[in-house]
Amino acid sequence: MKPLLERLKNEILLLDGSMGALLQSRGLPPGYAPDLWNLERPQDIQQVHSEYVEAGSDIILTNTFGSSRLRLREYDAEGQIREINEAGVEMARRASRGKAYVAGDIGPSGTTIAPFGDLPFDDAIGIFYEQARILLEAGVDLIAIETMFDIQEMRAALIGVREAVRNRIPVMALMTFNNDGITDSGSDPETAASVLEGFGVEILGLNCSVGPEAMVPVVRRLGQTTSTFIAVEPNAGLPVHRDGHTVYPANAEDVARFAPQFVEAGANIIGGCCGTTPEYVRLLSRMLKGISPISRPAPTLMKISSRTHMTLVGPGVPFLIVGEKINPTGKKKFSEAIAAGQTDLIVAEARKEMEAGAGALDVNVGVPLVNEAEMMAKALTAIQNVVQLPIVIDSSYASALESGLKVYPGRALVNSVNAEEERLEEVLPIIKKYGAAVIGLVSGDDIPEKATDRLKNAEKILRRALDLGLSPRDLIFDTLALTVSAVQEASRQTLETIRLIRQELGLPTILGLSNVSFGLPARKLVHDNFLAMAIGAGLDAAICDPYDTVLHQTVAAASVFAGRDPDCRIYIDKSAQWASPDAKDASPTQKNQPQKPLTTVEAIRKAIEEGERESISGLVQKALAEGESPFAIFLDHMTPAIRHLGDLFGQRIKFIPHLIAGADTMKKGVEVLQPYLESDGPVEKKGTIVFATVKGDIHDIGKNICILMLRNFGFNVIDLGRNVPLETILDAAREHQAQIVALSALMTTTMMQMKLAIDTIHERDLPYKVMIGGAVVTPRFAEEIRSDGYGKDVGAIVPLAEQLIQACLETRPPS
Repeated sequence: MKPLLERLKNEILLLDGSMGALLQSRGLPPGYAPDLWNLERPQDIQQVHSEYVEAGSDIILTNTFGSSRLRLREYDAEGQIREINEAGVEMARRASRGKAYVAGDIGPSGTTIAPFGDLPFDDAIGIFYEQARILLEAGVDLIAIETMFDIQEMRAALIGVREAVRNRIPVMALMTFNNDGITDSGSDPETAASVLEGFGVEILGLNCSVGPEAMVPVVRRLGQTTSTFIAVEPNAGLPVHRDGHTVYPANAEDVARFAPQFVEAGANIIGGCCGTTPEYVRLLSRMLKGISPISRPAPTLMKISSRTHMTLVGPGVPFLIVGEKINPTGKKKFSEAIAAGQTDLIVAEARKEMEAGAGALDVNVGVPLVNEAEMMAKALTAIQNVVQLPIVIDSSYASALESGLKVYPGRALVNSVNAEEERLEEVLPIIKKYGAAVIGLVSGDDIPEKATDRLKNAEKILRRALDLGLSPRDLIFDTLALTVSAVQEASRQTLETIRLIRQELGLPTILGLSNVSFGLPARKLVHDNFLAMAIGAGLDAAICDPYDTVLHQTVAAASVFAGRDPDCRIYIDKSAQWASPDAKDASPTQKNQPQKPLTTVEAIRKAIEEGERESISGLVQKALAEGESPFAIFLDHMTPAIRHLGDLFGQRIKFIPHLIAGADTMKKGVEVLQPYLESDGPVEKKGTIVFATVKGDIHDIGKNICILMLRNFGFNVIDLGRNVPLETILDAAREHQAQIVALSALMTTTMMQMKLAIDTIHERDLPYKVMIGGAVVTPRFAEEIRSDGYGKDVGAIVPLAEQLIQACLETRPPS
């Protein structure tokens, strides 16, 4: 067959559809791992593949979605990881008969990744590497990583897969988006694309979770932000319960009719996920035969991002102000806090810089005798809970850069690499591995005086980056602003270097601004005027003081002349702010500070809402010392804070990482209160809940967050884990005298375990209320199987539990 990527330039290719639904129709028991049938009933796996190939699928996914070591461990099958994956590839190969490409399918780990989860990032990389290596050796044509809602787990998967395949076969990476076009971890399509592009994936896109109608705008947004090939696999609607089975309401025609819209939006590959069938693929084949993909221009600008926001850097877009204040140089208290391993001041500074108008934050934690790698990871973990701005990771040590990149869930900008051989060999491979962007200093062993020589250093860095497989859009060059009072000609050469790099290389530039005015009076006047000249020369970004009001005004005015502000709209908007009475003679710092300091209990609430784990213990102890009642701290301040955080999650303002951080923060605060609460008598629990992910399902992300929330509200929660048999759940409910049984499922193949549990409880007349939830669960399904309660998301779990406990009390027989 013709190489896949060559065909994608001119053809719309078809993926297959659901595997689980077809296997269930062949007798796959509810809750049983489909992957095990690769060995137990290979003829059924091959038959499903054959039906899709005959229907017109150009690409078929191996039946290995859950065949990583971690997921197979739930079925005591981790020792068969190679056999299961190899058999999955073999069945797909036989079915393809040279007519379809075989994609080695890799699903999520089923758990959360550090820094917010229990699975260390390096361990996650190893898990994905192992499976990808086996699939590669078994002979797949490409690797497909799919159904990822967390960009951090996708990063781990891409690192592991890339290390395994070494560019020998293409990689396809698919995220899951909700109806609002955002993942459960808060990433929008543009942000996700920026991260995936950083790893050089050949195909990106989305699958699962929602039906085709909700996917069309996501594909459109992807098509407008990337030229990378796009794949889309919609569900056949949301599942419902019918005649004892889980079925999907949308038929093949309902789903297929969106195919032209997918093509128009920019899709190159179209397939189906849960509930779709060979008939759907057959319809796609008829509809799309002879249709070519639309042409999408290649992006030219650098992209950096946090978990939730992407920022463009380069000509024609707003100038980027990078806050420089998270830096211990010349700051005694700041240095002391870093030396003590504290992040409070770092977080506070990050928040202030964001409020002052910074578009990204430079983070430097270099203090003598401090483990900079460890502190960098700690600082970035704390910052990302509070500030959703892209980060510039700033360190002289490669170990600190790598440590920061492991915990950072977006596409970071690394500061920096220069033209020295040792630094190039040390830093560029890290940039490549972690999908980052990098600042290139136009210096080598020294800083050249002439702009032409600085350009040569930039060209050397660019050549080495390209040789390593990086893209020109991965680099931005620091043209080096030297002290004008010492060498006036150097500043003119800096301006000329900006012009040359744009003219000769077509790449963006950045400056560390403060150095230029060193040693002169009225320093802000000097470097603000130099900044205007640099923007006129083509400068795209500066690492500078975001609290300088004049600097913001200079940037706004200069941007008008530099073509960064069409119709002067940005300038007009900002000038209105500066002209307001409140803004007169006030710096951004003064304007954004609270009118009065927060009280200790107010600070406790804020710490929980923003997940400031480092500060909560000290704040609770301070509140106790001030005479606050332990019960008042817990009930009147901590509890409303965590409830408010749940409300923000329900409104899609906060996301799963924020919930995890906030719940963990409250947990740490409660640990301080516990001795005081117990000394006043035992704390009355609201009720007992037995919580489990049902048999056959090993996803526990949502369950674990729900348990954190419930425990913080005073519930006694018995966590049975995942892949839990029904009798184990009922035994635990009896042993612990539970009022509620809570069941979670993320897979359509395991949903009927919930019905089995409810039916059994009713048949045995057991006194338990049952509440259910999970990504595939709907209110209609909950009603049909007679659940006592349905939790739409983590934010709904506490009110639902309180409601069911109250119902238990009202129906309790009189003593």
